[in-house]
Amino acid sequence: MSDAPQGDSQQRSARLLLSALVALGLLARLTLAFAMGDGQAGRMPESAEYLAIARSVAEGGGFVLPAASTSGPADGSGRAEAARHMPGYPLILAAAEAGFDAGDRAVLVFQSLCGAATLVVVTWMAARLAGLWAAVAAAALLTFAPYQVYLSAQIAPVVPVGLAFAAVTAAGLGFLDAVSDGGRRGWLWAATAGLALAVAAYLEAWAAGLVLPAGLAALLSRRRKRLLAGWALATAILVAALAPWLVRNAVRVGAPVLTTDVGWRLYEGTGGDAAAEVLVPPEGVDEAGRCMFYLRRAAGRIAEAPASWLGRAAHRVARLWTPGAMTEAGEGLLHPAAGYTGLVPTAALALAGLAVYRRRAVALWLIVGAVYVTLVHGVLPGPATDRLAVMPSLAALGGVGIVTLLGRGNRAISDSGLPNPG
Repeated sequence: MSDAPQGDSQQRSARLLLSALVALGLLARLTLAFAMGDGQAGRMPESAEYLAIARSVAEGGGFVLPAASTSGPADGSGRAEAARHMPGYPLILAAAEAGFDAGDRAVLVFQSLCGAATLVVVTWMAARLAGLWAAVAAAALLTFAPYQVYLSAQIAPVVPVGLAFAAVTAAGLGFLDAVSDGGRRGWLWAATAGLALAVAAYLEAWAAGLVLPAGLAALLSRRRKRLLAGWALATAILVAALAPWLVRNAVRVGAPVLTTDVGWRLYEGTGGDAAAEVLVPPEGVDEAGRCMFYLRRAAGRIAEAPASWLGRAAHRVARLWTPGAMTEAGEGLLHPAAGYTGLVPTAALALAGLAVYRRRAVALWLIVGAVYVTLVHGVLPGPATDRLAVMPSLAALGGVGIVTLLGRGNRAISDSGLPNPG
């Protein structure tokens, strides 16, 4: 009987720590958001393009990137690009500009709230898997992670994408539990995952491809029939949500694509920028044709020197997961040591969680996002900050890992205080 009061006391302590960590995480992000001076929130390479699209939306020009603001190769046509970026983040910027006197500041506050919401989702996942102390450990890994805090105060969609990815992972966990327990709410979790993935895709086009490794994992599972049914529902919702943008691009640029930036990025990843700067599409080629032009040239260069392309792919993957500076020098980001304090403990504990957690399907689901982002960077050049979108899931697995390791021989708290769906 003496164990019950002790367990209640431990749970109260864990809940208090969780509340404090989430509150401190929000406070740290808001403090930095309000401390940013004029122009300091636009230091990311893509910030200027997002702001230019947002201004076009606010002025009634639609989701187009003016030619003067394009950072890619110029073809001399002077045409605006209608599908260079997904519309989600520019819409957030435009709405903040229209609704608040200090639009940039409003966006930073919104992103701070997204960062705090990500903490809540991560603690929910970790608590559901291994108890409240796992949630405390997971929250501790993210609360003051330097880049997670800093990028909340930058004009870039990194933090909202991270929240959307965390929501996809959490919904996937709920679906796996429903399938395992034979519950009937699996369709609700699958639908939620599809909606969350659609939100992520409207912020970053590459997020939509997460359905591919998820579908492969479902196909290889012993419960493939129910998992594939949930995957099909989530995929159908994703496609339905993206359909308006695809139709718009079919009309506007002549092809039902998410973005016309893929061709240039793939070509950029096959050789040096100097060669790419010289090669421009023929005069009169439209935006979709320009994308196909670079796709064909990229395919040709890969076929000519596959070993060289594989070497560049390995370099991009290494840069993605190197615990140092996440961007090139001179872009005003944090000291290289900041990458070590965020990545190293989270990755180490996540690997421990993957090794010791008995529910393999769940543990593997928590790393699907990291595997997918790694594959994307192996093919397409992109900022190393993309890894931050999947770090919340790794933090949840890391919390599970440390509690499982420390809980050997002792009973870890299993009552998360959360409802068990399904």
